[in-house]
Amino acid sequence: MPSAAPTSAGLPGTPAGPGACTSAELSVAQTDPSVGAGQYYSTLVFTNTSSHTCTLDGYPGVSYVATAGQQSGNAATRTGETYAPVTLAPHGTAKATLHDANGISGYDPGQCQLSPAQGLRIYPPNQKAALFLPWQTQHCAGPTIHSLTIGPITS
Repeated sequence: MPSAAPTSAGLPGTPAGPGACTSAELSVAQTDPSVGAGQYYSTLVFTNTSSHTCTLDGYPGVSYVATAGQQSGNAATRTGETYAPVTLAPHGTAKATLHDANGISGYDPGQCQLSPAQGLRIYPPNQKAALFLPWQTQHCAGPTIHSLTIGPITS
């Protein structure tokens, strides 16, 4: 019976890199809010709360959440920025830029459907479990409105 050739990942002495940060190993906060000319920007800061090093690579998934944990409006679209994996030591941080067109600025009120939000549902890159960030605000929740954007994880 033929045996499979070993790969470099399975060879003794080949260091394995840190694994992906899981949702359970992270906390998230919103910092540096900036409002002007109908635009809202802030920074989502991810902190490694585990005792080991892990990596974040790509874009977080972000959406507004209304009462009872239901998504409100469309999820954030990704900006076209380039990115590279970010390695987080214990208590290390990484960030992503969040942007929203502030309220009904520039949108037809009928299309905007201004709605209250209780916070943000945030999926770290490549994770299926979400983090919740409380943030009471109002946003456009109309089905044709895509005002929320998110940048990639950076150091």
